[in-house]
This record gives sequence, C-alpha cells and structure tokens, in this order.
Amino acid sequence: MEKSKKHVWIIGASSGIGLALAKAYSKAGWSITGSSRNSEVLADLSSHHSSISRLILDVNDENCFQHAIEQFRQSNAIPDLVIYCAATYLPGGLTVLTRNDARHHMETNYLGTIGLIEAITPEFSRRGFGHLAIVASLSGYCGLPNAALYGPTKAALINLCETIKPDYEELGLQLSLINPGFVKTPMTDKNTFSMPFLLTSEEAARAIFKGLSKTSFEISFPWQLSMLLKLLQKVPYVLYFMITKRMQS
Repeated sequence: MEKSKKHVWIIGASSGIGLALAKAYSKAGWSITGSSRNSEVLADLSSHHSSISRLILDVNDENCFQHAIEQFRQSNAIPDLVIYCAATYLPGGLTVLTRNDARHHMETNYLGTIGLIEAITPEFSRRGFGHLAIVASLSGYCGLPNAALYGPTKAALINLCETIKPDYEELGLQLSLINPGFVKTPMTDKNTFSMPFLLTSEEAARAIFKGLSKTSFEISFPWQLSMLLKLLQKVPYVLYFMITKRMQS
C-alpha cells in the first residue's frame, strides 16, 4: 500500500452498498480493503481494481476482527476509515419472528458491529486518529411493517452510536451513523411491497462518500423519507398505528 494514500476498510464489500462504496473509494484514489465471506466476489473485485485488496472474514466469528487487526498491524496498515456495511435481512412481521432468526440478525447486524468497535477503537486511540462509520437504517427510527427482525437491530445501532459518540469525541476520534432508506440491493430484492424513494446502490454510495467527507454525525437519505419517518416518531400512537397499518396493506 502506498503511504500517501488514505486507507478504507469496508466490511460487507461483496454486494449492495458495500460493493458500490468499494468502487467509489477506488475511483477516488483510496486504498481499499474489502471484507466479506464471499471470497469469489472479492477476488473478482480486486482483479478489476488494483487499489482493492481482500480480507476474508465472517462477522459472526467472535475472533475475526482481532485477527484482521493483527494482519493490519503486521503490514503497518491500520485503516484511516472503517465502514461496517455487513447485514442480514429477512422481511416480514410476526410470521417470521423466531428466536433463531432474531439471534442471527442480532449477531450479524449488531454484535458484529460491537466486535469491530472493540477491535478497532484501541488502534485508532493509540494512533491518535481514525474514523468509524456504521450503517444502520431509517427503519431503525421507528417500528415499521415487515421489519420485525431487521428494524430492531438497526434501532439498536442508532442507540449505540448516540451513546458512544461522546466517548469517541473524548478520544479525538470520529464516529458516523449512516441511515439509508430503501436501496436496490440483493437484500431489498426480497421485498414484495412498495419501496418509496428507492435508490440505486451507486446513488447510496455517492451520498455516503459525500457525507463521510464532512464532520456531521448522521448521514441519512433520501431526505424525503428521512423527514417523513422523523415526523412519524413524534405523532401520537393512535395516528401512528393508523399510518403504519396503511403501509402494511
């Protein structure tokens, strides 16, 4: 890796927003480490982009991030920016709500993030700078139809980022919370319901890239859906459930 280049580590780089981000940062001249369980996609990605290297990992492995950090240490290449995009998603309400599926969603979407924070924060702190970006979702703003498994994990991420933001500031580190709306990815291809303000993964990557270059805490898009859901948070429950019931039909 060239020392003059900034280095971004993208976890969940084999599809969707993560893949689009890897390409966007490559185009911008960064050095990229892409991580995923999908070694074939990452191999193809790195073969077409010389600035992208691959680091295979499974976020459900409790030791994966410590092993990854050790590899970065050995090559003197601790990333400047780390983006957690890894996620799992099964749409539905009560009919899909099982303990096993809930556990899998929590392990991938939330506990994987905790493992990353635990591993990367001491490295950032030791070096004196670093930027961590966590992809949550606008579905974490409030309880929405068809998000019984996914939504609570994203709500937990939003709460987590709000909680640790002051700690990161005290360490002189940067923390960003990314809340996308509907983005066309292999995950949202599972949806059979209407997805308002649907964006492409490339459009989402551009919004994130632009947002991360600034110092604001939250990056939320599209603005129309973000504003609507923020308003929905504030209405009385009688009206709230009238609205969400109509969303479900």
